[in-house]
Amino acid sequence: MSKLPAYAEAAHTPLWRNVSFALMWSSVAASGFGDRLIQLAAWKLLGMDLAEAQASSIQAGVYFFFFLPYLVFGPLGGWLADSLPRKWVLLGCDEVRGLLLLWAMVLVPPGVAVAIPGDHHWKVYSLIAAVGVFAAIFSPTRNATIPQIVPTRQLQAANAIVSGIAVVASMIGLLIGGWFVSKWSVKWGLVLGVILYMGSGTFWAFLRLRPHEALTRDTTPQWQRMARAVSFIGRHRPVLELVLLSVLFWVAANVFVGALAALSKNRYGIGNEQVAAAIAVLGGVTGFGMLTGSLALAALGTRRESAWTAMIAIGLCALTMLAMAVNSSFTVGLGLAFFTGFFGNAAMIVTATLTQSLAPVYICGRVFGVRELMTTFSAVVVNLVVWRMPDADAWMIPVLCATAGLMCVVAIYGLGRELRGGPLPTARTNALWHITRLYCLVWHRLKWEGRHHIPADGPVILAANHTTGIDGLVLQAPVPRLIRWVMLTKYLYRGANFVWKAIEPIDLEGSDSDRTQIRRIVQALGQGQIIGFFPEGRLQRENRVLGDFEPGIGLIVRRSEAVIVPAWIEGTPRAHGMIWHFLRPSRTTVKFGPAYRPDPGWSYEQIALDLRARMVELAGNGGVPVGI
Repeated sequence: MSKLPAYAEAAHTPLWRNVSFALMWSSVAASGFGDRLIQLAAWKLLGMDLAEAQASSIQAGVYFFFFLPYLVFGPLGGWLADSLPRKWVLLGCDEVRGLLLLWAMVLVPPGVAVAIPGDHHWKVYSLIAAVGVFAAIFSPTRNATIPQIVPTRQLQAANAIVSGIAVVASMIGLLIGGWFVSKWSVKWGLVLGVILYMGSGTFWAFLRLRPHEALTRDTTPQWQRMARAVSFIGRHRPVLELVLLSVLFWVAANVFVGALAALSKNRYGIGNEQVAAAIAVLGGVTGFGMLTGSLALAALGTRRESAWTAMIAIGLCALTMLAMAVNSSFTVGLGLAFFTGFFGNAAMIVTATLTQSLAPVYICGRVFGVRELMTTFSAVVVNLVVWRMPDADAWMIPVLCATAGLMCVVAIYGLGRELRGGPLPTARTNALWHITRLYCLVWHRLKWEGRHHIPADGPVILAANHTTGIDGLVLQAPVPRLIRWVMLTKYLYRGANFVWKAIEPIDLEGSDSDRTQIRRIVQALGQGQIIGFFPEGRLQRENRVLGDFEPGIGLIVRRSEAVIVPAWIEGTPRAHGMIWHFLRPSRTTVKFGPAYRPDPGWSYEQIALDLRARMVELAGNGGVPVGI
């Protein structure tokens, strides 16, 4: 029997057994580590550890020359990835970077590593720019190669792993590479980089790739296609705002990185000879925070309410940056750097996800191309300004404060706008609805089925089983219409008046006659509203047995002519005390059944029995005992 081709084998192979994927992520890790070693060596060669050196300027200059080639060679890398065999492009990028490190070793003075003379600094910057050229080509080629190694069903996991590996490699490169360069020498650090690049770079030659064929190509010139993307972004305000938000992130990120040297010298009292090592540790801890933020966001498992979640993350990131600017303890600074990376990366991931959701598939790639071009350009500009700034070490902390302040303003404005907006009638109601959704989605891992059964308008009776005190919340969270709940006045506590004014419950006095209560409910239904009912009339708490239904619901249905939507709630916390219903996490599911009108000839008791039977059917085999 003939052997299956590589891509056919990969379709049935888990990622951890996919040899080509293992070769890829290991090479990506080595490349990321090597890039950090080059930057660390450049700091040393440019004299960051000298007493008179402007550490912030040196750091920014290195990043400026590293990112500058991305503006030109990033798009070129995409063209090369589609025109040449990709694994050889990747191998070439790594091997050339290794050779560049060999050349860099010539720049290192003999003996103990010291800074090179000022009139030779252009050599260091030229080296950094050359490495940036091949890093810019490497990145899009790597992204284009992943689909040739793993099947489509594993693509999301593969992208997440490669992205995480890149962050980890950068973090380790700063921590271990910083120690290695300081402990041994710049020259030995470069030797390690050469070994990593040229050794792991050869791994690309052993990749087994799925063949890729050129698809029907758009003959429109590249500049016209990019112009269409720019026009699309300008005409769609949400996409434009997300792109501008991404630019703000990159500006803030580069200001933050540029301020690490100033913080180390002027806030933490780090000696000049240890500044590079301190930056490496702070940068490594920030990278660890970014990785942790990615994992935490993935664990939430939901993209809903992401707009105002992003605003909260931006605000918290800004607050940690402000705290770093005024803090004087290096140990505390490490903790703040971790949370800056944590919240910053969470905000960037959510923003990218929103952009993917809003941009149509046919133009999504170009939208992200414009976005990447703008963010890279912002990074280049920020680092250029810092590099050429007189006395940058003195100015970077105020600049950090100003940037964090701008982020706070954007977060407050964006959060307020997102909370006020929504499908419900008032700003207060929308704010409570958003908060309710986030609480249910995150704390109770809420999922729902059949929401489309709820009519978009008109009178509706939403009837559900009553398991806990959070039932009203988990029913309202997925429904974009205000559900008015029937409540006794004695339960409308004054301390929550702002809630009652927003949700407008139908409050009934216990002394009211049945006729008065029903008249008020029917009147609300006559106004085309949704009225929420729990026909059991009591909580199940720990004993999840569906009780008998009160026949009064049949009378209300008959007089109002509203449609009934049955709902089934399962998975809520099992606890007797009401407070634990809110505090215990759970995995709650709500199922909505089709809307219907009962047979006009049925009695009130028959209507109640039929509704109960429909709820039992919704529960299915996975439901709780129903007590029939």
